[in-house]
Amino acid sequence: MILRYAVSAITSIFLILTQSAYSANAPELSVRHTIEIDASTEKVWDVVSDFGGLHHWLIFIEDTQITLGKNRELGAIRLLTRGNGTKIEERLVEYDPYNMTASYTYVQGIPLSSDYYSTMTVTEAKNGKSQVEWKATFKRVHYWTDTPPEGKDDASLVKIYNKVYSIGLEAMKQKIESGAL
Repeated sequence: MILRYAVSAITSIFLILTQSAYSANAPELSVRHTIEIDASTEKVWDVVSDFGGLHHWLIFIEDTQITLGKNRELGAIRLLTRGNGTKIEERLVEYDPYNMTASYTYVQGIPLSSDYYSTMTVTEAKNGKSQVEWKATFKRVHYWTDTPPEGKDDASLVKIYNKVYSIGLEAMKQKIESGAL
């Protein structure tokens, strides 16, 4: 009886360690984009910190709703509806208005990646302008395999996020500078 429990415990430990080893093999990927906007840091931070307003400037998002907590408060959860109809929930995990930085992560839905952690920061640039940095770290969803499905590999995922972040920041810049936001 004791032998059976010992074998069961050893097998469980082996399975846990094996699973951890496989998930650790997926490389952590990252993207980082910056843009200079001809507006004050206060104006730009007002747009960046609006956790419920992503759809106002990110063209890939049709709608944003705060489903838990309050906008601009740590722990708030937003429901994003993408242009293709899929939905994702994200939680605001860092919110620092003094340093004008906010970070968020996936909670549930149909994610593009796993272990996603994104941060947006606004800093002062020269001549009264602002700089926005948008960066993220993440892993592919199919982290357990060396050959993920086509279009779900590391290079494809980085390409998607680079496109979203680049187009998103350009759209934010255009809308702020035109007075639309």
